[in-house]
Amino acid sequence: MSSPGLFDAFRSNGAPTYYESNKTPFMADILESGLIYAFVILAFSFFIILPGIRGKERIFVLIRVTVTLFIGGVIMLTNFGYEWEVAEAKNVRTKYKAGSAGEITADIAVYMGLRGINVTLKAADGGRPYFNETINYNEHFDWRWEQGRLGFGIFAGRFNQEFRAAQFRGTPLPIIWIAEYFIFDGEGIRWGRHYRQAGWYAHIMMWLALPLWVLTIVLFFILLKYGAYFLMLTGGVMVIANILWATIRNVNELVIPFSAEHKLEFHFGPSFYLNLITGILCIILGVVIWILDLRFPELVTNFFGVDPLQDDNFIQGASFETAENKNGMEMRHVQNGGGDKKQQQSHAAAAAQEEEEDDDEIYEPPVFEPPPAPKATKFEKRKSRGLTQRLQKPRRRPPPVPEDHGGDDMDDLYSNTRNPDQVHINMGYRH
Repeated sequence: MSSPGLFDAFRSNGAPTYYESNKTPFMADILESGLIYAFVILAFSFFIILPGIRGKERIFVLIRVTVTLFIGGVIMLTNFGYEWEVAEAKNVRTKYKAGSAGEITADIAVYMGLRGINVTLKAADGGRPYFNETINYNEHFDWRWEQGRLGFGIFAGRFNQEFRAAQFRGTPLPIIWIAEYFIFDGEGIRWGRHYRQAGWYAHIMMWLALPLWVLTIVLFFILLKYGAYFLMLTGGVMVIANILWATIRNVNELVIPFSAEHKLEFHFGPSFYLNLITGILCIILGVVIWILDLRFPELVTNFFGVDPLQDDNFIQGASFETAENKNGMEMRHVQNGGGDKKQQQSHAAAAAQEEEEDDDEIYEPPVFEPPPAPKATKFEKRKSRGLTQRLQKPRRRPPPVPEDHGGDDMDDLYSNTRNPDQVHINMGYRH
C-alpha cells in the first residue's frame, strides 16, 4: 500500500489533477499566416516544374507565375490585413487595472484594418515585479456590418458589444481607453463610424479586384489586348480602395494621448502602401503590355506563350481585306454597265471561291512528309529475295489438270462456263 500524500499533489478531495489555464497572446494573425502559406504553396508547385521547361520559356514562365501570384497575394493580404493604419508608443507609464494603484511601463500599439482594430499591450519588464502575472495582451475589436444604436445593448453595434464584454472580462485599462475612442458617435467625435464606413467601401473594392485578377489570368491565355485591359482595371480598383479609405475616414486626425511625451498618432501602414504600389504597378504593366501588343505582337505572344492567330486583329484584317476586294469588284461591275447576268454570276462564283481558298489557307493543317526509308544492304536484299522466292514458289505452280472421265462428263463439268467468243462480243470486241 502506498504511503499517504505520494500521489496527492495538485489534487483536492481525491479529484484528478487540476492545472490553471495558461493564457497566451496571439503572436501572429492566423488568417494572414494561412493566406501567405497558401500562395507560397502555389508558387512552389509551379517552381518545381520549371526544370522541365526548355529554353527561354523557363524564364518567361517564372516571371509570369511570380508576378501573377504576387498580385493575387497582395489583394488577399491587404483585404484581411490589419495594418492600413498603425500607431505605436514605446515605454509608456500607465495604470494597469481598475481598482489598483500600481503602474506599469509598457509598449502599446494599435493596428487598424478594414474590419476592426487590434490593440497590443506588452510590459517592458513582463509585469512580474508589480503583478503576479505576465502582461502581454492582444485584444481584437470588430466593427463589421451595421453601426447599430447608441449604447451597449443587443441592438448596438458589434464594436460596442465587444467593448462592454472586454470591460466585464477585466481587460487592462490602456486597451479600454483606446477602444473607447471608437464607441463615441456624436459631433466631431465619430472615428468609429467613419473608419467603419471607409473599411466597408474599401473592402468592397478589394473583393471586386479579386475576380478581375482571375479574369486577367484567363484573358492572357486568349486575347492579350483584353488581358491588358483587365490588368489595368484591376490596378484601378485597388487604387480606388486606397482613395476611399483615405477620404471617408474622419477628417480629424485621431491622437490618443497617455502623457505629454507619449501619444498614439495614427498614420498609414504597410497594407495601405503595399496595396497602392501594387495597384499602380498593375496599371503600368497593363499599359506596357497593351503598347507592346500593338507594336511588337510577335514578341508579346512569345513571352505569354499564346498563338498569334488568336488575336482578333488578324481575323478582322483578313475579313476587311475580303470585304474591300468584294466591294471593288462590285464597283467595277457598275462602271462597266453591269454586264449580263451570266457574267455577274461568274464573278460572284469566282469571289466566293477566292474566299474559300483564303479560309483554306488560314485553317489548312500542315502537311508532314514521311521520312525516307533506310537503304537495305546487299546481304539483306539477297536474303529477302531468296525468302520471297521460297514463299512465292508454291503459288506459281500450275493448277491441277482434271481427270478424263469421258466426253459427256467433261461437257457437264464445263457447261457452266461462258463461251470466250460471247465474252468478247458482249464487251464490244470484234473478231
